Amino acid sequence: MMEKGVFRFKQFSCQHFGSSMRIGVDAVLIGSWADVSGRRILDVGTGCGVIALMCAQRNPDAEILAVDIDPPSVREAEANFRNSPWNGRLTALERDFSDLGECGRFDLIISNPPYFKSGVDAGESARMCARHEGGLSPAVILRLGAGMLTPHGRIAMVVPWLRADEIASESAPEGLKLIRRTDVKGNPSAPFKRALLEFARKGELIHDELLLEARPGEPTAAHVAFCSPFYLLW
Repeated sequence: MMEKGVFRFKQFSCQHFGSSMRIGVDAVLIGSWADVSGRRILDVGTGCGVIALMCAQRNPDAEILAVDIDPPSVREAEANFRNSPWNGRLTALERDFSDLGECGRFDLIISNPPYFKSGVDAGESARMCARHEGGLSPAVILRLGAGMLTPHGRIAMVVPWLRADEIASESAPEGLKLIRRTDVKGNPSAPFKRALLEFARKGELIHDELLLEARPGEPTAAHVAFCSPFYLLW
C-alpha cells in the first residue's frame, strides 16, 4: 500500500523514491516466487532493497547482501534495512556486481535486472539508467554469478517474456540450466509480458504459468497465494 512516499507491506515498510527504481510488480513477483532457501543470499541491483527485505521475511536464517552501483539507492536501502525487523541480517553495499570476489559464495543470487538493450543518454534519469542493459544484463548475471554459487546454489531473475528463451540459452556455457520457469500475464486476454526464471547446476525443468487478474481489479487465487504474505489488503 502506498502512503506518503512509503510502500507498506505486512511486516515491513519501504521508502522507494530516492532509489533508481520504484517498487513494482516485477520486484514483488520475483521476491515472492524465488526459492530463498539457504544461508546466504545476494540481491543484485537492489534499488530500495525491497527484494532483499522479502527474502529476509521468507527465510529467517539467511544473511542477505544487497548491492547496487547507484549511491542514492544504497542509502535508501540502508535506511529501509535499519527500519526493518531483520536489520541484523541485511547489508547494503555500493558495489559493482563484477567486484564481489571477496564476498564468498551464495545459495541464491536474485535480481530484477535492467532490461533495455538500447542506449541511454547522459541526461537520462536515474530510473532510465537503472533499466538500461549494460553491466547488469541477465547474461552478465549468469556469467559472473555462476562462479559465486554454492554447489546447490541458484540464480533467480525476472525478465521480459519475449527474451526468456534467449536468456535461458545463455546459461549452458556457464554450467547452469533452467530448472524453473513461470510465464506471467496480466489477464486472460493479455499477452505474456514477463517470465520468472531460476537456474542451477542440476534439476529438471518445471514450467508453468501465472495469471495475475481474472478480471480488472480481481487477483487470481494463484496470485494471492504468492503475494498475500506481503500485500496489506490480501
